[in-house]
Amino acid sequence: MTERRLAVLGGAPRFADPVYVTRPRLPDEEAVLPLLANVLRSRWLTNDGEMVRRLEELLRLRLGVGFCASFCNATVALLAALRALEIEGEVITTPFTFPATVHAIEWAGLEPVFCDIDPHTWNLDARAAAELVGARTAALLPVHVYGNPCDVHALRTLAERHGLALLYDAAHAFGVRAHGAPIGSWGDLSVFSFHATKLFHTAEGGAVTTASDVLHQRLRSLRNFGIVDEETVRGVGINGKMSELHAALGVAVLEIVDDEIRRRGERAAHYRERLAGVEGLTLQALAPDTTPNHSYFVIAVDPDGFGLDRDRLHAALRAENIVSRKYFQPLCSENEAYRERPSAAPARLPNAHRVAARVLCLPLHGELTLDDVDAIADAILEIRAAAPALRRHPLA
Repeated sequence: MTERRLAVLGGAPRFADPVYVTRPRLPDEEAVLPLLANVLRSRWLTNDGEMVRRLEELLRLRLGVGFCASFCNATVALLAALRALEIEGEVITTPFTFPATVHAIEWAGLEPVFCDIDPHTWNLDARAAAELVGARTAALLPVHVYGNPCDVHALRTLAERHGLALLYDAAHAFGVRAHGAPIGSWGDLSVFSFHATKLFHTAEGGAVTTASDVLHQRLRSLRNFGIVDEETVRGVGINGKMSELHAALGVAVLEIVDDEIRRRGERAAHYRERLAGVEGLTLQALAPDTTPNHSYFVIAVDPDGFGLDRDRLHAALRAENIVSRKYFQPLCSENEAYRERPSAAPARLPNAHRVAARVLCLPLHGELTLDDVDAIADAILEIRAAAPALRRHPLA
């Protein structure tokens, strides 16, 4: 059999069309169109209509939480959650996250303080966070990175010891359970993203979950300008409401999300089987006692063991029409808005910088076939075998 020539070296790509890192799961038209038709017939398109209330109740039950407030997107949900906590000062968070996490802290008039991550789970390191707590610390904002639960016990202990608010960015963690409890039940508040790239989505949207009726009522007020009734506006609110049309899509997507989780789990298991023992590749360490949702499949590339660095593997896969992603590089602490702050100094964030330079999210979604997974794994192995030639080849 003739050895296949890698696309980056002039051969034909493995895939004729791009295989993206994710793809939104969509319901059949027969499932969503009646819901949309009900909204259109009602002419109630926004402002806490029947479909939004229906979705919130379904999500409350599905996520196993006391209260659930929907929002137009997760960034606004983060802003409202921070505002609802009624805090001032510093918020300890991770640099290894999507920019919205840190931007929300800044937009809320608070000061982000960057904390290094655990080198294995890639989540905020609770022990490192404890060393950063000071007189101005008001809250912790950890992220369940790629849906992998943080050390929720240690973070709860830390928050209680110092009287800190504990707000989780659970954007990736829909349906995850940690230590037998729903992920949204940990901390004071948890924020979920329902963007189209997420496991469960409403095209655009988000939600905040809490066990506190007081916080829930604040969130509902904050998302609607602080309006109490036709003649009363109380406090500073924002327009953060989810539309009825987005909620209708969410109701339909919720019916198929468990099947999507199952399908992703099968594909993630196949990746693990195919890539197990490949020198130079490691996976994120799953937190103990976790029920995962398989939102992402992420590898870390050790350039010494693999023979190539992450960027060269990324470029070689892209030539094969395999679209992987370097989530999350650059670190939020490298943003020009934050990089001059003391906590952003690279010397204080060695694990975050090391991980950010190595991680690569591979395609994972329910419509990906097991043959596709095999082809992607084969491509990775072929690229590794061709490492000497690729080291001499310029990056695309």
